[in-house]
Amino acid sequence: MAMSPDAASSKAAKGLQSISKWPSVGSDEVAVWGECQGSGSKPYQTQVDLSGPAFKCSCPSRKFPCKHGLALMLLRAAGQVPEGGAAQPEWVSNWLGGRQDKAEKKEAKAAAIAAAPPPDPEVAARQQAKREDKRWDKMAAGMQELSLWMQDMVSSGLANLAGDAQARVQWSNMAARMVDAQVPAMSARIKEAWQLVDSHPGWPRDVLVQLAHWQLLVDAVQRRESLTAEVKADVMAALGWPVDKAEVLAQGQAVADEWLVVGLRLMEREGRLMERRVWLQGLQTGRMALVLDYAQGGRGFETAWLAGRSYRCGLHFYPGQAAQRALLAGSNAADLVEQDGLPLSAAVAAQPLMRLAQRVAANPLQPVQPLWCANSRLLPVDGQWQLAWPRESSTQEEGNQAWAPVPVAIADDEAWRLLALTGGEPLQFFGEWEEGRWRLLSAWQAAPAANAADLQCVWQNQGEAA
Repeated sequence: MAMSPDAASSKAAKGLQSISKWPSVGSDEVAVWGECQGSGSKPYQTQVDLSGPAFKCSCPSRKFPCKHGLALMLLRAAGQVPEGGAAQPEWVSNWLGGRQDKAEKKEAKAAAIAAAPPPDPEVAARQQAKREDKRWDKMAAGMQELSLWMQDMVSSGLANLAGDAQARVQWSNMAARMVDAQVPAMSARIKEAWQLVDSHPGWPRDVLVQLAHWQLLVDAVQRRESLTAEVKADVMAALGWPVDKAEVLAQGQAVADEWLVVGLRLMEREGRLMERRVWLQGLQTGRMALVLDYAQGGRGFETAWLAGRSYRCGLHFYPGQAAQRALLAGSNAADLVEQDGLPLSAAVAAQPLMRLAQRVAANPLQPVQPLWCANSRLLPVDGQWQLAWPRESSTQEEGNQAWAPVPVAIADDEAWRLLALTGGEPLQFFGEWEEGRWRLLSAWQAAPAANAADLQCVWQNQGEAA
């Protein structure tokens, strides 16, 4: 149940925990499979690769795992799925074979890059520079067009965007233009920013903040020749310049640690593409890491990260200043070694604003930043959820401390669930800081053990609004 994407999926899975709703089920040492009768004439084909576990289902759900995958594992845990004695159906063996082929190709590609003899440095440098110059020129032209478009929009007044059907078309056209200019991340930013228009009373300010960030990228592209390699890598990432995963695994900074999953966030993109953000806290190194996973259509994620669990594994970090994004070293979840009982020190939540400021100063182009905060209370204030946050500059003793209200993004039902679980006591919170707003992903409190400095996860966000 810890793998459930939200509370609704958990409830629905329990409703399917009856063998009468499954015309056929089976399992072996590798996988579990079954057919669940839905509203249509053809049962949904559900399968689980136990090495992950990884899930796949023919149902139209965009959640991973879906209620059918969860229900199938619940049936197996209850001993209602026969073990062995039945051959894998073709649709199961084809899926497992495809996963194995993909893992082998991924490993072979990484090994080939690592073992390949180095090419002639001068020839390789010239070829790489030629390809990059061609793309940079195309990107620069698109970003300059974006800058002129923004200037016209500001001159006309942002408030005029509200209710303007023509403006919607113009924003859509500019998003498409960014794809043509090979800056796909800017296309996504434009689409997301349009959702701010007329969404709340202070929306013009929020749109203006977005335009300012875009102009910063415009200036960075124009000054690309004077940027350091690390800053240039940050600019490329912000624009959506892809980095080959095999190169990251072969050349990226490798960090081995006991990694604790402190936050999970699932988002749906265009074309039934699901994006999962996994925030990891290094228990030995103290380093934060972000693993991005993607699943298209009905295909599940390759690895099963569980909030509040820790894993012993290696990560390879993407290039850049204060790099956070990383790849799991290895092919799949089999490279994750889950740990039990590893403590999280309360020190991780110390001086959160100072740490946030250092990360933003190192890379101001990263729109989303991880943020801890200790000894905070969640409160409803005038219809808005806020945290009572202790000011770091305060020298007052506990009980007479100065507090700063911080608006947070959290669904109402999740907020009340959190208060019910903790009784409103001060907690350590973790979430994503983005444009002056904090999206809560998990809450932690002192463990009921001898060492009160250790923290345990008491809540993880399962709300759709997160």
